[in-house]
Amino acid sequence: MSNIRVRGSIRPKISTMPRNNSQASKQLELYKLVTEEQRIQQELIFMEQRVQQLKQRLSVLDSQRNSIEKAIQDLRNVEPNSPKNTASSEPVVEVSKFQTYYLEY
Repeated sequence: MSNIRVRGSIRPKISTMPRNNSQASKQLELYKLVTEEQRIQQELIFMEQRVQQLKQRLSVLDSQRNSIEKAIQDLRNVEPNSPKNTASSEPVVEVSKFQTYYLEY
């Protein structure tokens, strides 16, 4: 299993020096906010797609598991055929619908 890292809250990037209070600095701040918002929205879309893929895979695995379990039940319910062994053998011992043959060499 892989380690799942718990993420904390997303913190905004911090500039090393405070900017002057000007129109250009506010435009830059607005640009940063818009690009971060776009990145987060894109990440959410990716995560939703991934969740859908995982749900589909779980559905496939569930149906495969059910079909294999049904096949196992069918094999348990099938009546065994008569033994076709021509070699000298001891009587067949039936344990929960399985046949066991003991061959002497």
